[in-house]
Amino acid sequence: MNLLRINQIVWVFIYITITLSGCASKGQPQLTSFEQGNKNNSTKEVQRVIFDSDPGGDIDDAGALAILHALADRGEIKLLAMGVVIGHKAAVPYVHAVNTWYGRPDLPIGTIKGKAPYARDEYMEAVVAAYPHTLTQETAPDVIKLYRKVLATQPDKSVTLIVVGPATNIYNLLNSAPDENSPLTGVELMRRKIKFYAAGGNGGGGLPKGKCGFNYYTDLHAANGELRLLPSDFPTVFAGGSGLKLEVGAALSQARPDHIIRKSYEAYYKGVAKDRYSWDQLRVLYGSRPAARALFNTSPAGKIDVGMDSIITYSATPNKNQAYAYVNNLEAMRTVLTELMLYDPREK
Repeated sequence: MNLLRINQIVWVFIYITITLSGCASKGQPQLTSFEQGNKNNSTKEVQRVIFDSDPGGDIDDAGALAILHALADRGEIKLLAMGVVIGHKAAVPYVHAVNTWYGRPDLPIGTIKGKAPYARDEYMEAVVAAYPHTLTQETAPDVIKLYRKVLATQPDKSVTLIVVGPATNIYNLLNSAPDENSPLTGVELMRRKIKFYAAGGNGGGGLPKGKCGFNYYTDLHAANGELRLLPSDFPTVFAGGSGLKLEVGAALSQARPDHIIRKSYEAYYKGVAKDRYSWDQLRVLYGSRPAARALFNTSPAGKIDVGMDSIITYSATPNKNQAYAYVNNLEAMRTVLTELMLYDPREK
């Protein structure tokens, strides 16, 4: 029996145990009607996902990409498009190389064409040099135009938007004007098409009040504007706050030597794959696998703000359908994330 199969069996056992016991960590928010409503979404429904990422600065983006492709190959999600918010020239080629390796070379990738919040590479160029890809920063379409085009073609209230980087792209989308793809403004388009938003803030685990984390303070103007403009018609949840307490990645040394996510972690650590914080993997899992939300405790829906002082705050009123979530069993979550990150597309 291979390692992947063993991990699957372990996960099923742990998940059933947790669901039955309703375990929760002391001092964290308990499961609420808001979370219960999300958890009751049909687990058989295929989630339609747009993924907005900032690869290069940290390696958790690579882990998030691995999870998305694993879930797509299992029929749990349909990947509609990906967007890049970072300004580094290797970012688009890296995402395209990963998508190509997983068998999705035609998955649309857009990139920020204006001022990017930052440009950094800790691992991408080494991977790009070793794996097939054809898309570049120059040839990739404008990310806002791509998002508008994709959203306009989807059924109403059907798209899960997952953001694991700065809020720049989403703020620009919200501010976008009607175009050839849709007569709706960005706010109206998101209100009509988005079903669920897994937001990129709270990487510092500051909620209900504290420092917001890298993604938001990198572009505070966009973060503040995003929260101000987001419609309340769909749930917005900040699920990355436990990332600082949960490290994953070392197990990738068990993957085949040319596994692109293993190679990414090895490039990041300049040698052997090691454990790293899991902010982005948690955001992706919460957004794209509704059943896995049982492994989180989610606050009641309320209102989340971030100030220009980098302080992020939650209040129960007024209710803007915004919440935050923390993992309630770190070891169980580690098992889930590791199994998905180790997924090998040859096993389809």
